[in-house]
Amino acid sequence: MKKYQNYIEYALVKALAAFIKILPFPIALAYGKCLGYLFYYFIPIRKKVSILNLQNSFPEKTEKEIKKIVRSTFLNFGQMIIEFIRFPNMDKNYLENKVIFDNPELIKQAYSQKNGVICLSGHFGNWELMAAAISQLGFPMVAIAKEQRNKLVDRLISLHRASQGIATMTLGIALRGVMKSLRANKGVAILADQDAGREGIFVDFLGRPSSTAQGPAMFALKTKAPIIFGCVVRGEKGKHTVYLKQIDHSDLDGPTPENIHILTQRHAKALEEFVTKWPDHWFWMHKRWKTKPQND
Repeated sequence: MKKYQNYIEYALVKALAAFIKILPFPIALAYGKCLGYLFYYFIPIRKKVSILNLQNSFPEKTEKEIKKIVRSTFLNFGQMIIEFIRFPNMDKNYLENKVIFDNPELIKQAYSQKNGVICLSGHFGNWELMAAAISQLGFPMVAIAKEQRNKLVDRLISLHRASQGIATMTLGIALRGVMKSLRANKGVAILADQDAGREGIFVDFLGRPSSTAQGPAMFALKTKAPIIFGCVVRGEKGKHTVYLKQIDHSDLDGPTPENIHILTQRHAKALEEFVTKWPDHWFWMHKRWKTKPQND
C-alpha cells in the first residue's frame, strides 16, 4: 500500500511540476502564493506551531502582528516551492537577473583559500535559490540534505538541484563525503537551524536554549575551511538579495568541545540577526525548541 502511495505522490508532484514549468513566471509565482494560502488555512498544526514559536520568540508583538508574519511565512514558502520546481528552466542569465549578491567578493575570497567552503544558512527565504546562484557563479556546491520519506520524490528533488550544478549528499552518512568535498575545494551547503535532538549542543537562539547540530563548527575547526553564512531576502517581481558574512574562527584552535560550542553560538547568532530583521522569511513551522536541556 505504501509503495502505491509513493507512486501516486510522485505522479502528482511530476504533474504539478510539468504544469508550473510552462507558465509565465509571474503567474507561476501567483500560484505559489495560492499554495501558501492553502498551507496556511488547511494545515492547522503547522500554523499553530508557527504562532507558538513566534509568541515565545517575540513576546512584545501583538496577536495581529504574529498572525501577519505567519501568513507571510506560508506565502514565501509557497513561492519557494514554485521557484524550486522551475530550477531546470533557470539559466545563468536568469539567476544573474533575479539574484543579487550584496558582497560576492566574500565567496571568491573563501574559495581562493583552497580549503573548501562551508556555506552555512538556515531555512530562511529561498535557500535553494541562493545555493543555485552561488553554483552559477562558477563555484562547485554540494548540498547536505535529509532524505525524504518518498524515495521517488527525493530523487526528483536531487535532480532539480543537479540541474543547477549542485550535488546532493544525504544527511547521516555525510561525514566522509563532507571531508572529501572540502579537500576538493568545493562548497558544502548546510542548513543548521533545526532541532538536533540529544546529539546537538545547546546554544542561545532567540532567547532560548536550542539544540543545534555540531557538524558545521566541527568541520570548520577540523579542516580550517572558512564559514560563509548567507541569507536571501525576497524582493519584488521574484527578485532576491543574498546577504553574506564570514563567521570568523581564526581565534579557535582545533575542534575541542569548547571551541565547537563557541563557533556554533556564533553562527546561531548570525541567523538570529536575520530572523529578527525579516521574521516572515524564517521557517517557523518546525519545532525548533523540541529538545529541552536535561536539567529543565
